[in-house]
Amino acid sequence: MNLASHRKLVTLLRQAALVFGAFSTLVCPAGAAGELRLSVYATAGDIQRHLASEAGREKVDAVLKRLRASGIFLEGRRGDEYVSPDTLRALRDYFAARGYRVSGAIATVPGKTFGVRQEGQLGWLNYEAPQTQRDLIRFFEENAAVFDEIIVDDFYCTADTSAASEKARAGRSWAQYRQDLLVSLIDPMIVKPSRSKRPDVRLILKFPQWYDLFHRFGYDVARMPAYFDRIWVGTEVRNPLTRRMGFVQPYEGYVNYRWLAAAADGKVEGAWFDHIECTARNFVDQAYQSVLAGAHELTLFRLGDVMEGHPGHELLINAWDELVGLSRTVRQASPRGVAYYKPAGSEAAGNMYLMDYLGMIGLPVVPVASYPDDAAAAILGLQAAADPRLREKIKASLDRGATLTVTPALVRQAGAWLAALAGVSISREEVVTEATAIDTGGARPPRVRAGLARPVEVDGGLKASAEVTLMSAQTASGSLPWLTRRTVGRGRVQVWNVRTFTEADFQRIQEVLLAPKELGLRELPREVVDPLRSALLEGLGVELSAPAGVGFYWFQNTACFYNFLDQSASLNLNKEGIALEANALLCRPSASTSGAASR
Repeated sequence: MNLASHRKLVTLLRQAALVFGAFSTLVCPAGAAGELRLSVYATAGDIQRHLASEAGREKVDAVLKRLRASGIFLEGRRGDEYVSPDTLRALRDYFAARGYRVSGAIATVPGKTFGVRQEGQLGWLNYEAPQTQRDLIRFFEENAAVFDEIIVDDFYCTADTSAASEKARAGRSWAQYRQDLLVSLIDPMIVKPSRSKRPDVRLILKFPQWYDLFHRFGYDVARMPAYFDRIWVGTEVRNPLTRRMGFVQPYEGYVNYRWLAAAADGKVEGAWFDHIECTARNFVDQAYQSVLAGAHELTLFRLGDVMEGHPGHELLINAWDELVGLSRTVRQASPRGVAYYKPAGSEAAGNMYLMDYLGMIGLPVVPVASYPDDAAAAILGLQAAADPRLREKIKASLDRGATLTVTPALVRQAGAWLAALAGVSISREEVVTEATAIDTGGARPPRVRAGLARPVEVDGGLKASAEVTLMSAQTASGSLPWLTRRTVGRGRVQVWNVRTFTEADFQRIQEVLLAPKELGLRELPREVVDPLRSALLEGLGVELSAPAGVGFYWFQNTACFYNFLDQSASLNLNKEGIALEANALLCRPSASTSGAASR
């Protein structure tokens, strides 16, 4: 856009704001207070392509209204893509005059004229570089003068291994150094420059979806939220059957939002997802998981994809009233179920993204960042090993009568005390093997998919002397314990021989962030899933029979089910039959479970 065109655009937009401002609440009301909201994120490139002309702006306005969007984020910088403050100010006025809530935004990625690119595999910034810091300070000074709210897209992270970073980390682990660095820069690089121009500016940090790897690349869930007014959460899980964006399970959006909400001290408000590699169903799945997790606002990335159209848009439009009603239900109740303990900054090798698969086999998972002292049932993967007081906390839980399910990865990390408590022995190194069948005690062990695209992987180094082996895994080399149980005082310790991903799985295909391969956990047959689910929910007073691929969300006196399958499913909740249509949500009062143990 040349200078004359730019000046004409600014003049036209300001005139439009004056003309239409008085009618804004009639044109596109933002929605009732507390109702679920929808917003769209426009990248700097989107602004240049779709908002540079009056006809383009009118078209965008019409599309956003049809989607029932009430907010728009206008990005001022994405590497070398840049939008001037004058243009942003004029666009702000244009959309505000039409009733939209308008916010600023930045994607903190490098360009030839912006910041310094990291030395590493991904296109992130080197935050140790003075130029990166200067350029970001300048951005926040410019944009806080335009907007009263600014969101930072999910690139406030780094994997830089330059000589400057190596020297600065001074013997710390890369994860600790990167977290310390990025936390230390928030105030001087983001907060102070913004508030020097607008003291009451609201700042939002958006976290990506790869929750088990946040700490490795500088995201500090424990410390960062304190510097921001609100937190947005990535629920962009996309297509679980494609490799490009990782074989991410659709339940991951729910897990990521719930876990960050537990860790971020009430600041989590919005969910963010996109169109990339999504079928229509994948796209709307993301919306439902976001709302089930408690999102107050759904943000669609990005305006360009919205304008190009997507088959998921019609599904979202048709589902909007149901999503609004679901939001009201969810926000009035706390989630219940089996707690999964993940402290902030915890390593997860061997159990990485395990929560995603638990949800896909119908477990009502309650992700927590603090030890679940009052939980009647909890699952402890390797992540729990980050708690230095884990041993005494486990003992206290068992004294209260809890059922604790642990993984071989945690037992191996914790050492002899946990192995003895659980009644198992385990090799010093992980021994990966594939299950071909799971023996539940019946006449014929159900076969499982192994050696194919989606194996069920187990630890061949696990042996049990526990009082009972509830289920066994048949492998090419013989039978292994798959689920064991030992009574300890008033409680029970179970070992579930389950494995997801380790660093080696990521390195094998040069994946960095997302699930590197398909697993067979979500395809376990019902005759395996039902007894497994029953054992893991021991003590909660709820019994569910359902095929894998049906999510169960338990809110006080309400039970919700989401069918990820393309066919209908018959369920049984506490001996009551339920019919669930394909790709459908069903919420119903659940008085029969209202007296069960909490969480």
